Amino acid sequence: MAADPEASPKRQRILIVEDEPFITLALEAMLPELGFDVVGSAAKVSTALELIGRERIDGAILDVNLGLQRIDPVADVLAGRGCPFIFTTGYSISGLPARHAGRVVLQKPFGLEQLATLLHAEFGAPVDERSHFKTDATHSPDDRRSGDRRPPARRAADAAPRRALGGF
Repeated sequence: MAADPEASPKRQRILIVEDEPFITLALEAMLPELGFDVVGSAAKVSTALELIGRERIDGAILDVNLGLQRIDPVADVLAGRGCPFIFTTGYSISGLPARHAGRVVLQKPFGLEQLATLLHAEFGAPVDERSHFKTDATHSPDDRRSGDRRPPARRAADAAPRRALGGF
């Protein structure tokens, strides 16, 4: 007898609002690894608002500045819906929208472990156990010597693009 797809828990759907393509790509790769689905990504406020209007959003990661645009309208709509979100910024926190100054901020640059900690604190644990990320993961002695605490699968995935781009 096949499992009823409606009976299985749904993964939380996260919206990414970020204007830096490399950061967007990194988040799109990291979120599923952490047990979340990416509902979509937007580099402009208008695109983000359109996605919010048509998709089920369980949480969001919002860059404070999208080029010359401010994220305020997106944060206001999400807050009005009671939808949790995290701000990201490469600048000081003084640039946060005043109405949302108490929100969690992920300072750029950030890594997988920092993202996981804030996501799980703000959005709760993923609803399924497909997330293979553990903050107390066991690593080989070689990993500790090199200072690389990423899981072996993550190291391989991270190394592949660098090899393809000639060590970027």
